[in-house]
This record gives sequence, structure tokens and C-alpha cells, in this order.
Amino acid sequence: MRAGLSLLAALAVFAGGQLMLARFIHGEQQRDADLQRFLALQALSTYRARVEGRLDANLISVRTLRAEIALNPDVDPRRFERLVSELLTADLHTQHIAAAPDLVVRYIFPREGNEAALGFDYRTNPEQYRSIQAAIEAGDIVINGPVDLVQGGRAMIGRVPVYERSGGDFWGVLSVVIDHERLFRDAGLMDAQRWHIGLRGTDGKGMEGGVILGEADWWRLDPVTVPVELPVGRWILAAVPAEGGWDPPMGSYPWQWLGGSVLNLALALLIFGLLVSRRRLQGALSTISHQARFDSLTELPNRQYFMYQLGEAIHWSRRRQGRFALLFIDLDHFKEINDSLGHEAGDELLQAVGERIRAAVRGQDLVGRFGGDEFVVLVHELGDPVDAEIVADKLLRALHPVIQIHGHDVTIEGSIGIAVYPEDGQSASDLLKHADLAMYAAKAAGRGTSHFFNDSLRQQAESHLRLHNEIKRGLAENEFAVHYQPIVDAASRRLVAVEALLRWRHPRRGLVGPGHFIPVAERTGVIRALGDFVLRQSCRDLVAMQRAGLDIRLAINRSSREFNDRRTVMNWLEIIDESGVARDRLTLEITESVLMPDKARQHRLLRRLNAEGVGLAIDDFGQGYSSVTYLKKFPVSQIKIDRVFVQDMGESPEQRALVEALVKMAQALHLQVVAEGVETTEQADQLTGLGCQMLQGFHFGRPMPLAELIERFGPARSSRE
Repeated sequence: MRAGLSLLAALAVFAGGQLMLARFIHGEQQRDADLQRFLALQALSTYRARVEGRLDANLISVRTLRAEIALNPDVDPRRFERLVSELLTADLHTQHIAAAPDLVVRYIFPREGNEAALGFDYRTNPEQYRSIQAAIEAGDIVINGPVDLVQGGRAMIGRVPVYERSGGDFWGVLSVVIDHERLFRDAGLMDAQRWHIGLRGTDGKGMEGGVILGEADWWRLDPVTVPVELPVGRWILAAVPAEGGWDPPMGSYPWQWLGGSVLNLALALLIFGLLVSRRRLQGALSTISHQARFDSLTELPNRQYFMYQLGEAIHWSRRRQGRFALLFIDLDHFKEINDSLGHEAGDELLQAVGERIRAAVRGQDLVGRFGGDEFVVLVHELGDPVDAEIVADKLLRALHPVIQIHGHDVTIEGSIGIAVYPEDGQSASDLLKHADLAMYAAKAAGRGTSHFFNDSLRQQAESHLRLHNEIKRGLAENEFAVHYQPIVDAASRRLVAVEALLRWRHPRRGLVGPGHFIPVAERTGVIRALGDFVLRQSCRDLVAMQRAGLDIRLAINRSSREFNDRRTVMNWLEIIDESGVARDRLTLEITESVLMPDKARQHRLLRRLNAEGVGLAIDDFGQGYSSVTYLKKFPVSQIKIDRVFVQDMGESPEQRALVEALVKMAQALHLQVVAEGVETTEQADQLTGLGCQMLQGFHFGRPMPLAELIERFGPARSSRE
């Protein structure tokens, strides 16, 4: 009877194992499908960059021609042919460019083969006239097609309206005809071996548009997609496997089925033997218990078991009025190591770290791993809090030596937060939370160090949360305002620009400067909302300044945290364009840290801003990573010398020499120089003599509201004086 029950139990284990095996193989199938999608997405990203790059290259010619005609709308065939022939090069995919003053095609280049299009009135063709109207409404290049050409053939057509710069009158439309098939071929869309590449979105309508490239059926096969951004609208680029679907068939894992089935059979036989042998059963239960309490990678207590032991330590210490310390360890820069060397190397590193931590503490102390790169140490029978710091220092020294991982020398450090019972918490959750806060304080202090929890950390966290909520409330209730500090020409001392500076009219604290709330806003993410407010308000105010007769530029500070979203630039450009301000009247001031070599996404956004006509300046130059290499590599047109260099120029020859060196370096790179913090006439004269083009500081005016700025510097004031 017992043998029969044991056999049934073994069969149930085998059946359950097979079910788990099926789920495991299904998981492998899903992971393989996810990998396929990831690889396809990587390929699509490359193809998208090629398509966007080649398309932009073809549109540069019509943008340039638009600007030329806007400045001088008198066009004749000879001038048109000369302008277009200079713009078109052999590597472009442009078939021809046509100009239609008053919507009638009068000029076309090259003319040969396109004579049939001359004299064509767009208003006679409803389809083309609709696209013309769309371009006029958008005010930018609208790409249509592929469409049938009047002179024969099919192509993409980009159309853009032209307005005369002098009076703003509508001149007509420019059209650039692009050989889309050759463009897609050169971008590699037709040569992909592993994927079927499709493109849809006629007339820039995205998924709602028709299929441009590939088969319509591909879009029903759950493709991976990426958008191809157009000046107006977008295309959708898609990929599906060239053979089969995303999910490999379950039968494509024969070795897993075989190995898993053998393993399940062996497990079933083992269970049968364990049920027969009580001793073996107890051993199996012990193994299961161990796995439930210990981390499988490092063999250290897991979170659940460690928290249980922490509760027991509190209970024991409370009865005996004892004291212990909880150390929360987070490895510094582990993610970068894990991403660069791979997860297998990361696991090996975590195992080595666990062994070092365990070897560095006493046998009676408890070491645990909470997952990821987080470790915890319970230091029992603590005589004095300073003993916890001694243990933390010992742990930091134990972590520091080089570890050999897959042939690489890896150096790892950690940040340690310390919470002491009973001073820093009476419960396990409070102690853990406070040790975690202290760990973040250690990271903020420079990493590779330890930090005790204290009330100031708790108060700081609570204060930051309150301030974050107050900032959001202040934005909703219009408590923020923008003030403007004058920037003058060094030679004439005439106002040439203003810097927008945010102020908070707090209902209780009065006028609050940005130094009190910007750091918290950057940490909590509300800096984006503040930045958009400053940009929108200052653009509106610049329009008011121009109406008041002030022909000046506007400088606006941007936080490096605002460059983390790739949609940021488009959002900023929309705000600028909505205000009616010309993009070339704005300069965005950034800190040198944005130019650091590990900021690839930020670099792309900077180049995009510059390409769209917005100027870039380095604020507080000389205080950070001042590098000629960065200045040469990025489209920066201006540097602002930090006020700390200006303040001591009169008393310190070394400081003056340093400012002179910065100015000469900027001149060699053809950069404008603005000196900040000018407070005296002597400083202004010295800086002018050194070659600074612009000056800014209290000597010329403190930050002031818009009305005061117009009153002080407007033409009406000048006429009264």
C-alpha cells in the first residue's frame, strides 16, 4: 500500500515536472521571441536613422531655396537654375525642384524631361491642391506620396510655402521631387536578409496612412515598429521575420524537452526513494527550507529571512536593553559593470562581493542580500555606535581590491548607511528605511563612504517632499514669475540681451530665489514643468520687449535633467514657435556637465537644437569640466565666464591672467564671451580690455520684472534722457 502511494506521488511529481518543463520551454520561446523583436528593433533604429538622415539631406536644398526666395522674391529662370544647380548634388535623391509662384509651376530644374509640368496650376488638381493647402497650414515641409507625376512616373513630393520676408506676403510654393525607391534602397531597406522591412504613412499620416514599402500583409503579423519623424507628420517603419513568425515552434527545443524529461524522471525516482526513506525525505525538506530562506546566488539570507532575524534581534535587545547596528550596503556603479560585462559577469561579481562581506564581519553577525546589488549586515552586541563605523570602514576596505571577472580587472566600491537600535528606530521596517536613507546620504557625499542616520536626514526628506508639493501648487496658482537681468555690449555698454531668471512669489516666504528650490525640483523631476513655464513666459515677454522697441536676444538656463527625454527639443520648439519669437533670438544656457562624453542622448538633443536655429551657451564656464575638446565638438557659440573669476580680478594678478586665458581660448575657437558678476566700473573696463564682448552683473542692473526692464531700457526712456 505504501509503495503504491509512493508510486502515485512519484507519478504526480513527474507530471508536475513535465508541466513546469512545458512552462519553462514556453518561457524560453517567449524570451527567444523577445530577443528577435529586440534585434529587429535595433535594426529598425539603424534603418530609421539612415532614412531620416537621407531625407533631411534632400530637404536641405528646398529649405535653403525657401530662405533665398523669401529674402529676394524676384525670380527668373536663370536665377532659379543657378540657385538650384548649386544646391543639388549627385549623392542626393532629388529628381527635380519646382517653384510655383501663385500656385502655378513657372520654374523647374532640371528642365529636361520635366517640361510637361511647366504651367501646371495646382488648383486644377484637387489631390495636389489639398497637399498644397496642408503645407500652407503647417508652415513647414509636408511630404506627400508616392504620387503620380504630371510628367510621368511616381515619386515623393515635399512641398513648402514661401512668404516674402519683407511684407510677409504669400509668394507661392516650392516642391522637391524625391526618388523614394532609390532613397529606400540606399538606406538598405530593400537589402535586409533577416527581416521584411515595411513602411507606411502616406502623406505623413503614420499608421493611418497607406503602405509605402513592402506588403500590406506584413502589418497583420504583429510587426515591431519605430516612427520616422518628418517635418510634419511621421512614417512608421516596421519589421517582421523573413521566415516564420516571432515565436519558434515548441518542437524546436528537442534537447530541452529531452533533458527536462530525463530530469523530471530522475526527480520522480528520487521522490519515490525519498518517500521510502524517511531520512532522505527529511534531507529534501531541509533543502527546500534552505532555498526558501537563502539567496540562491550568494547563499546569503534573503530579504524575508533577514527581516525575520532582524525582528528577533529587536526582541532580544529590547529584553536585555542591548544595542545593535543595521548596515545597508549599495554597490556603486554596479549597473554600468553589469551592462558592460554582461549579467553572468555581474552574478559572479555579486558572489565575490557576498564572500568578501561575509569574511569581513564576525561569525555572530548576520549578512544578507536583498536582491540586485543591495546587501545588509546586522552587527550584534554593539558596544558603541562608533563600532558600527569601524565595521563599515572594514567592509569598504574589503570591497576595494581588484576582482578578476571573465578576464577583466574590476574595482567595486560601496555606499553604506548605518542605523542603530534603539536610537534610530524601534521596528524592523523603520530601521531598514532609516539605514536606506543614510545610504543615499553616503552616495550624495561622494560614494565609497558610510553615513549614520540622523533626524536631519528624516527632516530633509520630509522637507523635500513638502517643497515638491509646494512647487506644483505654486505652478498651478501662478506664484512663479520671470525676472530679467541686463546683458550689455562691452564696448558701447548698450543693452543687447537679457537673461531670464525664475523667481517664486511664495505666499509666506515672499520672493524666493531659484537657489532655494531648483535643486529639489531637479531631484524630484518637477524641473521640467518649471523649465517649460520659464520658456513659455520669457518668449511671451520677449515679444513684448520687441514691441516696446528693444532689439535684444533672450538667454534662458536649462537644467541637465531636462535633456533626459528625447521629446524635449520638439516640445521646446513648439513653445517657441507658438509665441511667435524667431528661434535665432534665443540662447539656451547649459552647464559643462551636459557636454561630458557619456551623455550621448543629451548630445543629440543639443545638435538638434542648434540645427533648428537655437543658440547654445556654456554657463559658469571654468567651474566644471572645462575642455577645449568639448567646445570644438559641439555647436556652442558662447561661453559665460563664472563670477568667481571676475570678483578678484583687481586684487589678484593670477585671477586676471586666468580670465585672459579663458578669453583668448574662446577667441581662438570663435566663441563669444560673456563675463558674469560685473559689479564695478573697474571690472567692466578690465574685462572689455581683455576682449570680452558682453558683460552682465549688478553694475548694469539686478534681475528685474518686465515692466521695469522696458521702463529702464526702452526707447521712451532714452528719448527722455
